[in-house]
Amino acid sequence: MLGRADTTATSTPATVPFAIGRRELDGRTSLISVQGDLDLASAPRLKWTLVDALEEGHSKLILDLSLTTFMDSTALGVLVGVNRGLPGGGILVLVCGRANLLKIFELSGMDGAFVIAPTLERALALAHLDPTAAQAG
Repeated sequence: MLGRADTTATSTPATVPFAIGRRELDGRTSLISVQGDLDLASAPRLKWTLVDALEEGHSKLILDLSLTTFMDSTALGVLVGVNRGLPGGGILVLVCGRANLLKIFELSGMDGAFVIAPTLERALALAHLDPTAAQAG
């Protein structure tokens, strides 16, 4: 029989820790990568990362959601706000191949509001960049 302190028979799903990274690909382009859940707690970090890139003169933003496990309406709202605030000639390309995230864009009717690419290579092409740019650095 297991006691309260005995946890060998229970398994808790491992959560992916949230992480966000940003890399400059060229003078006008930033690649932002998100890992883990994009929710009420983490959406502000995403917002400020994107806003900082725009304020530094990066008008082309590529947001890699390949390692994002969940996204709620708060994060979606951040993306809508940033997309609307892009400077003339600016672009936000989302890298998203996960069915659960794509479903969020579809159900909210936002799939047509964003440029969504299934791979980073395709996102770079949509942003008119050389695919080797993301591998350098």
